Amino acid sequence: MNTESLPQSLRQTISGDLRPVRPLPPVWMRTLYAVAVAAGGLAIVVVAFKLSLRPDFEELPMWLSCGCTALQLIVGVVLVGMALREAVPGRGVPAGAVTLAVCTGVVMQILVGIATWMNSPGMPLIKGHGLRAGMTCSTHDLALALPALAFTLWLVFRALPLRPSIAGLLGGTGAAVTADAINHILCPMSDLRHVLIWHTGMIFGLMLVGWLAGKVWEKKRFGKS
Repeated sequence: MNTESLPQSLRQTISGDLRPVRPLPPVWMRTLYAVAVAAGGLAIVVVAFKLSLRPDFEELPMWLSCGCTALQLIVGVVLVGMALREAVPGRGVPAGAVTLAVCTGVVMQILVGIATWMNSPGMPLIKGHGLRAGMTCSTHDLALALPALAFTLWLVFRALPLRPSIAGLLGGTGAAVTADAINHILCPMSDLRHVLIWHTGMIFGLMLVGWLAGKVWEKKRFGKS
């Protein structure tokens, strides 16, 4: 653009608004930052809550215990990476890929829960204590997910996403799947009522939190109603 043709007052306004901009690190590097924060947060929560492996951990086949945990962690990292890519203008993730990634995270958590229930009954739900057990697990899920979710959203909004709600949805799903990967080997209960209501429910809750955070940021940033 030839700025010489612009009015002097407009050129002065533009010049006064210019600020140095630090280039964003590549997506893979920002994803590693998020992974490092998530790992630290997971470790702190496990120590703070004095969490231990589920009593039937050694009875579960290796592919179901460590294998599924590793797979869920990988899917969670991929989702976070997709959120950080979506946050960069001009590098948005196709709608089909977003749908596939989010559905993969949710379906995987459900299938892992079903497979665990089929291989080990775990601790039985004590009548009258289902709500307490569910709230406890939801609290653990939330605490495990929050560091990754908060840091991912911070990285997302620093990049000025064009679709912040989509980036938030991906980040929320990634944080939730990562948290469930750890809680899968910690929660002593395999009862499907407990798993589907409280663990799967928390995944949907964190997905909603990420999506709403993006909507709020979008409204604040662009003044959309």
